[in-house]
Amino acid sequence: MSKSLNSKKPSVIKKFQSALFLSLLMSPMTVITAAEINAESSIRKVTVYPGSAKVTRVSKIKLAAGSNDIVINNLPLGLNESSLRVSGEGEGSISLGSVELSRDIQQDVVQQQEKNIRIQIEELQENRQVIEDSLSRNRAQLDYIRKMVIGDNVTSKRKDESHSGSYTNLPLDQWQQAWQTLGDATNNAQEKIRKSNKALRDSDKQLNKLNRELQQVATNQRATRVAKLQIDADSSTELNLSLSYQINGARWEPVYDADLDTETGEITLKTLAQISQRTGEDWNDVDVTLSTLRPSAGTQLPQLNPWVLDFMPEVDIQAESRSFNSGIAMDSMELSPEPMITSSAAPKLNKRAAPAPMRQQQSRLISADFSAEYIVPGFIKLGSGSNKRRFALNSQNINSKIKLASTPRLDPRVMILATAKHLEETPLLAGNMSLYRNGNFVGNTFLKQKLSGEEIKLSFGEDDKVKIKFLPDPDKKRQDGLLFGKKKVVERHYKLSITNNHNKPFPISISDVIPVSSDENIKVKSLGELPSIKDVDDKKGVVSWNKSLAPKTELKLQYGYSVSYPEDRTVLGL
Repeated sequence: MSKSLNSKKPSVIKKFQSALFLSLLMSPMTVITAAEINAESSIRKVTVYPGSAKVTRVSKIKLAAGSNDIVINNLPLGLNESSLRVSGEGEGSISLGSVELSRDIQQDVVQQQEKNIRIQIEELQENRQVIEDSLSRNRAQLDYIRKMVIGDNVTSKRKDESHSGSYTNLPLDQWQQAWQTLGDATNNAQEKIRKSNKALRDSDKQLNKLNRELQQVATNQRATRVAKLQIDADSSTELNLSLSYQINGARWEPVYDADLDTETGEITLKTLAQISQRTGEDWNDVDVTLSTLRPSAGTQLPQLNPWVLDFMPEVDIQAESRSFNSGIAMDSMELSPEPMITSSAAPKLNKRAAPAPMRQQQSRLISADFSAEYIVPGFIKLGSGSNKRRFALNSQNINSKIKLASTPRLDPRVMILATAKHLEETPLLAGNMSLYRNGNFVGNTFLKQKLSGEEIKLSFGEDDKVKIKFLPDPDKKRQDGLLFGKKKVVERHYKLSITNNHNKPFPISISDVIPVSSDENIKVKSLGELPSIKDVDDKKGVVSWNKSLAPKTELKLQYGYSVSYPEDRTVLGL
């Protein structure tokens, strides 16, 4: 744990360094008489990293002359103790002696928003029980009324109707009044039951909503950290204290909007930051900085050990057999060599001035040699477990080259591809991207990290003005060769018709895959028009034909391949 406390006078820093050295040598039995001060602190600044955050709290404290014990409560349980730093400013000579962290166990959860939701849920559950009790009473009243009408037992013969509770013994002139009374009582009970059922449904909806909110913010933490600082002052003064620490549970990730203008080929690339946090602390009106630094990614290189090659020891097979037959096989298992590690390859009608569009505030970039930081404008409010928030980092216009592309054997649609170079100094981090064409949303993709100077290739959806007809011919099979060297030959031919309905030309790339032989007895030969590029992106057999589509014209392409192999063999995958 590092500790630093700055003062306005250089001499104070020297005294602080001396005081810190003494505090490290101080015996645990030393008794210090000090005034204990409970200091209120608030979060002033947060630096968010891709997997954690640095939180800075501030507090104004009135110090008495001499030794002061400053107690800062309600620090998060998950803070990284080794990252805790303390600094401050004040008049006079002020020095920090020691820092002590402890746990404060509480009966209830410590996160305020979680606590509030749990209280609301408890109140709703109590209210729901009241409604259920009322519903039970109303149902009992309705059941009693029914029994008064039909008697306690209608399935058996009543021996004494005077004790049955039925209204059948009433004189005829009292029936009308009795029925009216029973009708009113029944209607009243049924109305109360309907209201109770509706109240239960409304209560259940609210409970479900609160339970979903609780799932988002719940930490179930019932303890906090308490920091106790020993600070010495030569006179009464006011200290502006700053306390910072690292904590997991917060992150930011880049998201992108790419909008292609198909007339000019310009891509408007907007970089946004999506921030979320479940640290157990609410960030209310704080300064937020986003950093590309990864403090939790480790700081040390992996250690390399000697790699020794040797021959396997010669084994006496007879001795091994005797050992196995006698049941002693464990030794041979222990002497077996380590398994070999292999690596696999990864694949204007109105003359008035047009209204000005609303501008989006952008973060200010601070570039360093090994990382970049973005200062988010304004003060940010983000509760623990709340919804993700997005902030604009920057926007740039990139010139791109547009071409069309299709793989008609698998999908006859023609896609619009744009290729551009990333020229900004700051790299584009990997993240999700939304794609727009002339302002219209067309889909999503994932952008891999791009360094300055690297190419960006994006697909902006289907081109409705270019149509492809793909016409495969039936397989042609024949036999070649003499009596003892006969071979089977399979030929496949494809015909394409590409129609361009645009008023201007476009380059187009047609891609397919031709079989590749893994045996010298299997011969593969390209037929028809040969491809412009073979083994595209170093993928064996992937080929493409690069053409230019003239406006309002039709382009035809024929290609195929033949495969020959011995007649007595069967080829897999053909």
